[in-house]
Amino acid sequence: MLLSLLIIIDGSRYLCSFLCNKAYFNKFIYTCNQLITNGKYNGNICLVVGDDLHNDELLNCDIIKNNNIMIKHFPDISFSNKFLEINNKINSDQRNKTKKFQWHKLHLFNIFFTKWNYIFYLDCGINIFSDISPIINEITENTLLAHSDAYPTYKWKLHDQFDKTNTEYFTKLNNTYNLNIDYFQTTMMLYDTKIIEHDTYNNLLHLTYEYPISKTNEQGIIALYFTNIKPSFKQIKTHNEFIYFYDYLSRNANNKYIMLKIQKKLIKTTFYDVKDCNVLFYVI
Repeated sequence: MLLSLLIIIDGSRYLCSFLCNKAYFNKFIYTCNQLITNGKYNGNICLVVGDDLHNDELLNCDIIKNNNIMIKHFPDISFSNKFLEINNKINSDQRNKTKKFQWHKLHLFNIFFTKWNYIFYLDCGINIFSDISPIINEITENTLLAHSDAYPTYKWKLHDQFDKTNTEYFTKLNNTYNLNIDYFQTTMMLYDTKIIEHDTYNNLLHLTYEYPISKTNEQGIIALYFTNIKPSFKQIKTHNEFIYFYDYLSRNANNKYIMLKIQKKLIKTTFYDVKDCNVLFYVI
């Protein structure tokens, strides 16, 4: 039950993308609209979908047609009974049971995306307040730029992404990889597609099956891969002299942000009719 946005800034070089299932389609509309209006983005957009939206009439809505948004379908990931038996019992916030579609993010590292030089990925539901170009301009070769999940204290480490109560799997994981390091959120990622190799997606899937104890679904596995196996992660710049770029939430009411994942205070919110993508009403 996840939705994300993949954006293409230049048809040959840059791609921005969303990824969603039917349950989060309204959030796709919300963030995509903000991307185009507040974010001043006028490039190509790709929406990655799973089986429940494949060829669905929802994909004929105005915002998709009017902006020539490309739809890319990847089949839902199938999990073995052994994986589910272990994963369903891990100590987590229950997203392992209620948000299994988050695993679809592994497809963002499919060889398909090497058609473009750089990918800018956003979770749907992110709030965009102003021009996104300062973020895009941070693009770095052979690098995955993202926001540390432990910011600003950096007390959390990669080992906190995995269920330590399953001692068999965690001990093996801890003995194999360096888990006492910083890691990143998969809510916003800006990366060079040179980090994607022909077997990257399959390697991520193999890690998922080998260590079925990620408490945050795909986030723990993607972070493990791009910090230990193919080290590419760097903390994206948090701000310039004028504005803060992205954070999960506002740290200071006086800070101006380009994007926030969530907002603490109620603000004017736009609601959309999922069927025709028109604005229904506003609330304060």
